[in-house]
Amino acid sequence: MRVLINGLQAGNRSGTGVYTTQLSAKLVTLADKGAVDVVWPDGLPLPENSTGRETAFLSSARMSTARRIWFDQVGIQGQARKGGYDLIHYPANIGALLSRVPSVLTVHDLTFLRDPSWYNPERAAYYRIATRRSVKTARRIIAVSQATANDLMAMLEVPAERIDVVHNGVDPRFRPASEAVQSAARAKYVLAEPYVLYVGTIEPRKNLPRLIDAWSSAAGSGGPLLAIAGRLGWKTDAVQQAVARSPHGNRVRFLGHVPPEDLPALMSAAEVFAYPSLYEGFGIPVAEAMACGTPVLTSNTSSLPEVAGDAAILVDPEDTIAIAAGLEKLLSSESLRSDLRDRGLRRAIRLSWDLAARKTLETYRRAIEDK
Repeated sequence: MRVLINGLQAGNRSGTGVYTTQLSAKLVTLADKGAVDVVWPDGLPLPENSTGRETAFLSSARMSTARRIWFDQVGIQGQARKGGYDLIHYPANIGALLSRVPSVLTVHDLTFLRDPSWYNPERAAYYRIATRRSVKTARRIIAVSQATANDLMAMLEVPAERIDVVHNGVDPRFRPASEAVQSAARAKYVLAEPYVLYVGTIEPRKNLPRLIDAWSSAAGSGGPLLAIAGRLGWKTDAVQQAVARSPHGNRVRFLGHVPPEDLPALMSAAEVFAYPSLYEGFGIPVAEAMACGTPVLTSNTSSLPEVAGDAAILVDPEDTIAIAAGLEKLLSSESLRSDLRDRGLRRAIRLSWDLAARKTLETYRRAIEDK
């Protein structure tokens, strides 16, 4: 068995980028030497644990969007055929529309079908057309959650027998940080007071206006700060309006993009990690926060109950009062926060990239056997 992974999303700060980077690295080290190779962005450092397997990462020049689409559809298939690969793995929602080489496709979510307003119109249209075709072409599909698998069956009529559910893992660097490391991170980001933390892109789907309104109600003037870590997405005016109308708007801190190496300390130091997203295919930040021993509040919809289980406070993300009540419940009870820390740590152990890679190798074998 020889597999070529389209790894051009590696290094991207999105969930698909984390998935591509972490899973590719683990697959290369677990598989027999030469069994799994990765098309890797030129200039991106190789994963730390790739010693001895450097030749598995096939450098590819940075590409424009148009060139990237050409590579996804034509270039990688030519490379796979020339290299004698049995299978291509497309790890980021879109695969070959016309396949000359058998393929596996990972689908993270169907947000563009759930609510097209969460995307700009051109991007939503592209994803809608390309993903529909890609799931028909792939021999097998990996869904990162049962929630995504259910959406594939309901919205794209993919047969259950073609889908393998393989949960994402958690980067090992996400673990409880020492007091000294936490203090250094708080100083770096000017967070001297206790804070509630959100990590993720600032965009409509993440539901930040309701989080800000709920935090304003629950925390009050003497409660913790609200720290928002993440890059600006689009349609951010509603977030700024929520800050402006809050009587405690001066206690909201926008940290911008936080490098991955700083996130474990910021998460560990937070009183609560709040992630009331409207829809997630998995919700990697929730798993990362649990792995850091941080009490989590998240949504009772999509994949989030599947990821968090009994290790978080689950709320209706469309109900600001419910979000506020959940925050108030957490912030007022040290015993509850302590219980959720313990539950989260235990649950996060079950989410490993090692396990994800082993299950993915099983999917590869099934795909090759499915003639």
